[in-house]
Amino acid sequence: MPDPAPAVFNRDLPTGPRIVMVANPGDDYRMVNRLAAVEGPGRLIVRPTPGGRVSDLALDILTATGRSPSTLLADHIPTSDAWAQAAAQVTVDQTRHIVIDRAHRLPGDALELLAELGRRARATVWLIWPTTEDDKYVPAPLRAFRAAGYRFHAIDFRAFMRELPPPPRVLTNGLRADAKTPWAEGTGPALPMQDFPVFLAHCRDKLPGNTFTAVRAVYDREVHLADQWLTRRGLASHHTPSGPRHTRAFAARLTFYLRDHRIGPAPDQAHALARLRGVQTALFFRGYLLRRQYETLGAGPTTRLLSQLTFRVCDKLRAAATIEDAAATAVSIHLSHGPTGLGLITCGNTAPDGSTIRLPVAGSPYATEETRFLTVPWKWRSHRPLELSALDVLHLESDEPILLPEHAAPLVATHLAYRRQQGATDSDPLFVHPDSPGLKSPEPGLREAVVRTCYRIHLNPAWLHRSHCRHGDENQRDAQQAGWMHHRGLDLTPLSDDVRSRL
Repeated sequence: MPDPAPAVFNRDLPTGPRIVMVANPGDDYRMVNRLAAVEGPGRLIVRPTPGGRVSDLALDILTATGRSPSTLLADHIPTSDAWAQAAAQVTVDQTRHIVIDRAHRLPGDALELLAELGRRARATVWLIWPTTEDDKYVPAPLRAFRAAGYRFHAIDFRAFMRELPPPPRVLTNGLRADAKTPWAEGTGPALPMQDFPVFLAHCRDKLPGNTFTAVRAVYDREVHLADQWLTRRGLASHHTPSGPRHTRAFAARLTFYLRDHRIGPAPDQAHALARLRGVQTALFFRGYLLRRQYETLGAGPTTRLLSQLTFRVCDKLRAAATIEDAAATAVSIHLSHGPTGLGLITCGNTAPDGSTIRLPVAGSPYATEETRFLTVPWKWRSHRPLELSALDVLHLESDEPILLPEHAAPLVATHLAYRRQQGATDSDPLFVHPDSPGLKSPEPGLREAVVRTCYRIHLNPAWLHRSHCRHGDENQRDAQQAGWMHHRGLDLTPLSDDVRSRL
């Protein structure tokens, strides 16, 4: 390949995306080792299927991002949709280098789509191109990438090793101490299970002195933070009026506080239990009893406090589900609730990085239940009547947004990017019906998708069994009691006026 060619093709192009054609004479085996070395965050190594079609390249790209090939084939994703999903995933992953091995075997149409994919992600596209005697293969990628505004460069294997070095290796230690963690992360002590009035006394008897001091510090800090939160919620003293509706609304806000900020993201079981006892103490002096009936949870009740949406589960979701199914399942697992109400979430109420989701509050949180409704789109023909009681989706409704774990946010962000590529605006829903978007509610289909995805990753949530199971959660009667607190043995009860007067 002559050296002056790059200057000819770049003469009238402004600075923009770059395509680098790497000459690999004779298909040198050293290239295989080099590609394995340069793979890492922000770098996507794609190994196309030999003799594949345009649709196969899209599936190869999704496989390179971490999707399971078997589930991709089982889902029968259309070609256009597969390319849209690939573009969304590459964009959210902040991929800056897309390396295509043995690119000379790709069809011309695939190269044009690959050029568009790299342009959207603002990534450098590296084409590993074995040198051949027949030059008819060379102009095709140049035309496709030049039309997309790329600048063309041709280098050899040695230059490729210099321009794309292996990423730095980061060594992590799972037992590294944190300033906010009084003991090594993940190695918390086994704490006694006694209730909050005698919790510290039993800790003092059963734990070593330095360990008890650390537990007491976590407990005292949690009481202080819970007091501040309760004061902001308007519960300045135990004389705050209460009632069934007020308690129900306050329990929903308390769920957000415990799930998203305090107990759910706790680093280990000891932190979760110590924080819970601190919150229980603060609530008791404000006139509320937060009971925990851990006897109903079976073996290992302390482990049930932590979020089920772990880093490992998110990796499984990314590999085993489509972009939409992975996002819906992640939100459902985080809420410990089925997808009821997810169809009301709009793209504008979802953070671009997927970290938060907000659903507008329907009226005052302390208004009469019968007068509080969330209006659904009139085109949703599956809803009769065309309004949902706010209690049906109270696991979503709050004046504070839902805060997802850091490792789960990319799943929602990828689906949001996918919807934006479909032309969705801020007012359009985040989840839509696959066949009749805007005309039917997506929630029945989302429920089946979440059940199917949980089955694929071997997760059996008790709150999402089939309707014929006696432990199934969501029918018209028990939807109000299902949720994060219910499946952790927690319930909120206001104290009587006589007990309040003695506090």
